[in-house]
Amino acid sequence: MNAFSKKYDSITLSILWSRLISIVDEAGTTLQRTSFSTVTRESNDFAVVLMDSNGRSLAQSSISVPSFLGVLPMLTQALLKDYFPKATWQEGDVVMTNDPWLCAGHKPDIGIVSPIFHQKKLIGFIGTIAHSPDMGGALWGAGARDLYEEGLMVPPTKLIIAGKENDTLFSIIRANVRAADQTLGDIRAQIAANDQGILSLKRLMEENDLQEIDTLGEQIIAASEKAMRSAILEAPDGTYQYEYEADGDGKKEPIKFVATIHIKKDEIHVDYEGTSGAHSLGINAVLNYTYAYTAYPIKCTFSPEVPNNEGAFRPIKVTAPKGCLVNAQKPVPLGARNITGNMLHSVVFGALAKAVPNKIQADCGSACWCVVLNGMHDDGREFVEYFFLNGGYGARPNQDGVHVLSFPTNVANVPIEVLENDAPILVTRKSLAPNSGGKGQYRGGLGQVFSFKHIGEKAINISILTEKTQTQAHGICGGEHGAKGSIKIIPKRNLAPKGLDKLYPGEEIILTLPGGGGYGKPKKRSEKAIEKDLQLGYIN
Repeated sequence: MNAFSKKYDSITLSILWSRLISIVDEAGTTLQRTSFSTVTRESNDFAVVLMDSNGRSLAQSSISVPSFLGVLPMLTQALLKDYFPKATWQEGDVVMTNDPWLCAGHKPDIGIVSPIFHQKKLIGFIGTIAHSPDMGGALWGAGARDLYEEGLMVPPTKLIIAGKENDTLFSIIRANVRAADQTLGDIRAQIAANDQGILSLKRLMEENDLQEIDTLGEQIIAASEKAMRSAILEAPDGTYQYEYEADGDGKKEPIKFVATIHIKKDEIHVDYEGTSGAHSLGINAVLNYTYAYTAYPIKCTFSPEVPNNEGAFRPIKVTAPKGCLVNAQKPVPLGARNITGNMLHSVVFGALAKAVPNKIQADCGSACWCVVLNGMHDDGREFVEYFFLNGGYGARPNQDGVHVLSFPTNVANVPIEVLENDAPILVTRKSLAPNSGGKGQYRGGLGQVFSFKHIGEKAINISILTEKTQTQAHGICGGEHGAKGSIKIIPKRNLAPKGLDKLYPGEEIILTLPGGGGYGKPKKRSEKAIEKDLQLGYIN
């Protein structure tokens, strides 16, 4: 039977769908195991997406970070429309860009897209996004004054043309980044991941006598869309609004999110009218990134079990005033847009609590604190080292929040042994922070205390991104807020909660991460749960 006329039965569809997910997961493992940087290898800050011939997503790797939801399809569709029409693609091509408005919202996230040919016909695309160790300019973080200080921006360009490397582009990248072997090594790992995905898909097609994947994709997308729409239909129609304040610069320029959620039948529209304008720090987010981190908590609420693809997100619309904090326009800085994106679940869940209180969770304690270290080892080798830190997870309708786990991002921590080997620092403490979880019928997860000391002989550059040192993780449905975080340095001196600085030999930084919000009224918490918290030292 010709593949174009096939209508797959539910069992076959499920098997083929699972195979597609295994293909992108295998490609993700290839990327992770061949990458040079800890931000990809250890922290899993990447995504792999398989798309049909029109750039619609069919399957996304299981450990992909939510910030990349829908981004690679948006990028691929933009490439087809404005840069490389279908007829211009050749087998062996690889296109690269880190344009924040086309890709994932800031320059360190590099998008790599490869076409998939089968029997000399273009039948789909596979793409990866990974957080590069460096793209030049100011060290990654919130400290750049505008977009141009944030380093090299590569418009959509063929990095490989019909199997032949674009030496000029590789040379431009090498000349503009710190620790160039790490950055170029990660780019080649992304290419390798795409190649692996293409090989595995061709094997699947040969085994199942498939001539194309658009027909299969249409059924997969339709099944996901149906599941999502059916789940939304169960929620009451209405308009629900929530406001949420955050630190901003921690001093004179705080920020506010306002989300108004309209639920009508089987569709959801989220509008950010009333949200703060663009910020002087690089915490501004572009709309495609805002979409990803708005759609993800909605999907977690209504249809968490359905794998991510285009169908699951068709019923979700996101709008924001042009030029505001969550719909940034050139030339505002974007480097630390992850701080903003990682807080959007808070305002989304806050609004949805009025519609579906038994399906949401309390606010999480950290918008994923980040530290970047850059300098020279005592032997002259340059390093760029990232690590992420998590606060307490928000409590849920039926259980306490998990300690030291952030949401919505799922980036992993870098093992202490790896961190100490790659940078001249000594970790002096890593422990839970008692009393940091918000009280409630279900308690918020605890934050942590993490401290490290510079043990090298030369000053190094440091970029720090923190949140909730001035504000708190919101409790929900009667739960109390989690505790604030803090940042200190010994010997004592001024250290901005977001920005660039120097770390001098012998200095020690102590980071106390905030706890998650509680769920439900504290008086409803069981005596047994309180007694256990006391015994374990979670409260005192």
